[in-house]
Amino acid sequence: MNTRASGFTLIELMIAVSIFAILVLLAGPMYADFMGNTQIRTAAENSLAGVRLAQTSAVRNNRPAKVVIDPSSGGGWAVYLYDENIGDYAVVPVETYSWTAGAPKTTVTLGGGGTEIAFDGLGRVCTTVLCSSAGAATTPVTEIDVTNPSVSPSGRRPLKVMISAVGGTTGTKLCDPAVLAGDPRSCS
Repeated sequence: MNTRASGFTLIELMIAVSIFAILVLLAGPMYADFMGNTQIRTAAENSLAGVRLAQTSAVRNNRPAKVVIDPSSGGGWAVYLYDENIGDYAVVPVETYSWTAGAPKTTVTLGGGGTEIAFDGLGRVCTTVLCSSAGAATTPVTEIDVTNPSVSPSGRRPLKVMISAVGGTTGTKLCDPAVLAGDPRSCS
């Protein structure tokens, strides 16, 4: 009678572990780039969400609202409504987001000058005294560039949030600078 136990031999187990280790070594860099690009997308989509939240809050409440963006690594954005009682924007934000929540290694760069975008009650980007908390003309952010320096340059897919007034040629949108003009995903 044969009483041999069933199972794996030590050699079979070592071959399986070796194959698994080789696959992990091959897939590791690609996985790191994938995760870095996912953080870029998360930061860009949440930046777009903050801009759109400020714009819809302004329209919904028929009064100015602004999004203030802190591009530092521990920063994020906050949306504030204009308070007629104090003649300035509220101290407590309507909503906030921190880059560390889903995109801790991303780098955010603001284009157009300033760190905020204000919208009037019709959802238009403000550059006039009406929407400025200091009572002077402001230079709104026109684009938000998001990248991740920890991703290899060949695998990096930076994204951009383009901000324009209602009725502009591009609208407020998330776009990919690497995509050629004519494609809806392009920044032009």
